[in-house]
Amino acid sequence: MHWLERLQHETRARSRPPVNRLAPESCVAKFDPARFAGAGERCQHGGVAADGAGGVVVVPAQSGRAVLARRGDLVAVADVQGGQVGDLWAIDDADPGRWLSAGHTRDRCERLFPAVGEDFRDQHGDPILRLTADTSPGVHDMLFPACDPPMYAARGLPGHPNCRDNFLAAAASAGLSLPVVPDPVNLFQNSAPQADGRLVIDAAVSRPGDALSFLALRDVVIIVTSCAVDYPPLNDGRCTPLRIQITPATMG
Repeated sequence: MHWLERLQHETRARSRPPVNRLAPESCVAKFDPARFAGAGERCQHGGVAADGAGGVVVVPAQSGRAVLARRGDLVAVADVQGGQVGDLWAIDDADPGRWLSAGHTRDRCERLFPAVGEDFRDQHGDPILRLTADTSPGVHDMLFPACDPPMYAARGLPGHPNCRDNFLAAAASAGLSLPVVPDPVNLFQNSAPQADGRLVIDAAVSRPGDALSFLALRDVVIIVTSCAVDYPPLNDGRCTPLRIQITPATMG
């Protein structure tokens, strides 16, 4: 990196507000999906929260949150009540011009979604996250963009909460301003391609407490939104919270 670019990058980094970082003492060493089952009603409309039984970040219904994961940390995203889609992004903390690319991940994996043990890639094809566990039925998507204001306006719902705006708000809370909104990893979204090429969205088949775990392969800002679509079939016509838990590498 040229010295001037390095100076500009360091200046931007110093000016960014700190991203929510769960303190190691507030995390549990092992992720237990059962802890999330049945806990959603009390946190649907809350903000970032720390569960006394173990540090977690609540992603309220139709909202988004950003957290920082260090290299080697384990990031788990859980569906609290079941049937809720979550949009996930990972942005390089040292170089925010690099982020998880759904297209490059499909290309390198030659799959619609990575299998457990495979890596998600950035726009340069370099690994950024590794899928280490999936307790759900394994139905997810990397073909659809985040829902956005024009999509809802076309359905007669102007001003509806949406994942695009929630991503931008969460990114801004972490001091990030990206030139585009990357396509997300749509956790628990049931929209597999059909034999005739159509993409049919059906209700998510995730159960209460189902979760995916990711290994951070570099320092990343993780952004998760609880999908805002509140009409069937997506999210079964209702929106509920998600939860993020980070297990620090030193506690693995």
